[in-house]
Amino acid sequence: MSKEKKSKPLTAWEYVALAEFRYQLRRFLRHMEERARAEGFHPQQYQVLLAIRGLPEGQSPTIGAIAERMQLHHNSIVELIDRCEKRNFLRRTRSRDDQRLVTLAITAEGEQVLRQQASAARQEMQTIGPILAESISKLLQNKGPRSGNEKLSPQRAQKNTKARPAKAKENSGVSMPERLRGPKMRAT
Repeated sequence: MSKEKKSKPLTAWEYVALAEFRYQLRRFLRHMEERARAEGFHPQQYQVLLAIRGLPEGQSPTIGAIAERMQLHHNSIVELIDRCEKRNFLRRTRSRDDQRLVTLAITAEGEQVLRQQASAARQEMQTIGPILAESISKLLQNKGPRSGNEKLSPQRAQKNTKARPAKAKENSGVSMPERLRGPKMRAT
């Protein structure tokens, strides 16, 4: 039997914040995937390049390290690296000391792809980042309009109203879908 600590149920607002976080994160990822395809390469090829370039200091860019960073199985990352190598985005180098150890290095072509995509990612994050940060903050602080602590920014409240057609809850500053407001109370 598990000795896990029981967590308290999420509030309606926490579900909204969690869904908003996931929605915005997926929007960002889809935007980057579409941009990669428009440039003529597979989105995961950019992700491999980013994983190599963004490795923590002191960590070698091995196939195993990149598989872990991308949360892919070893055989899947090998296939992806093969495709990147065919596109001349990266090259493999065997260690002189241990021929089993293969490290990865980004080529000039790979650097160009990485720069273009990373620049586009930074630009998109400037737009979507504040919304993601607000969603995370709300979840971590357990604050929302229903608790009476904080309200969404006017910009976000307006966006929520457009995104989710529902009646606005009085004095909350945010439109919450009817199904998340909870049961209606009857006057006795």
